[in-house]
Amino acid sequence: MEGLQKGGEDTCIKGGGEESLNPGSFWLRIILAGKTGGGKSATGNSILGQPVFESRLGAQSVTRKCQGATGTWNGRSILVVDTPPIFEARAQDQEVYENIGDCYLLSAPGPHVLLLVTQLGRFTEQDVVAVTRVKEVFGARALRHMVILFTHKEDLADGSLHDYVANTDNLRLRGLVRECGQRYCAFNNRASGDERGEQLAGLMAVVEGLEREHQGAYLSNDLFFDAQRLQQGGGDPRGEGHVRYLAKVRSHVAKQKQDLQEAQRNCAFKALLRVKNWIVVHDELCVCLVWCSLLFLLILLIIWYHL
Repeated sequence: MEGLQKGGEDTCIKGGGEESLNPGSFWLRIILAGKTGGGKSATGNSILGQPVFESRLGAQSVTRKCQGATGTWNGRSILVVDTPPIFEARAQDQEVYENIGDCYLLSAPGPHVLLLVTQLGRFTEQDVVAVTRVKEVFGARALRHMVILFTHKEDLADGSLHDYVANTDNLRLRGLVRECGQRYCAFNNRASGDERGEQLAGLMAVVEGLEREHQGAYLSNDLFFDAQRLQQGGGDPRGEGHVRYLAKVRSHVAKQKQDLQEAQRNCAFKALLRVKNWIVVHDELCVCLVWCSLLFLLILLIIWYHL
């Protein structure tokens, strides 16, 4: 099996530049998402088989701008987009919106895969926030195109990734895996040779399954359409057209955030409504439960009084 090979020498493109990657339908477009320090850049390098993205161990992000890099897998062209801290809880300043806009420009007309990178055994509140931010940036449908990639695969030793996911006591992780259609894999980003090739083949098998599920369709929305129009319009990459585009980016994220909050309120309301309906249907049982509870409390008080 042919390994993933880096394209030409000019395959790394930073967001905001005059150059843009405008791949055709045969391209596979992957966006790396997740919290800062989760290993996104190292994962991108593992996929490409080249140290294209700067990567260092640490809690602070090394990546400051969105970058795209290309390679091939079994004859198919692949675009990988690495992201700076746009999936953090407080990621709201102007630079963040510029990076979100660049991410859209680099991955237009839309990604086939959103690769959520998280460390094995370290799925925390920051990861939960990152997932929420993914929905705010790309829309609630984003999870239909998401694959969870666990780094530090070597920590499994002789264990099974499937067993780890199935038996984890992290309820939020289990819930996310269900939402993502059980799509996950693991990388050792220090692997080389056959080991690297095998884990890359595992990721591509998951990706191919996702593409079959969506019949080759990629994630798209109005902002991706605006990004394409900006690319096709040419002109000054930081001119008036780009200023209007960034205003649309900010508006888009604000609307997605509002829609998510409204959906959460509706979900809570429906849950309360189901409880109310159950009480109405089972009113006699509810009365019985209340009386039993009161009787139990009375018995406890009598026992306590006589101690």
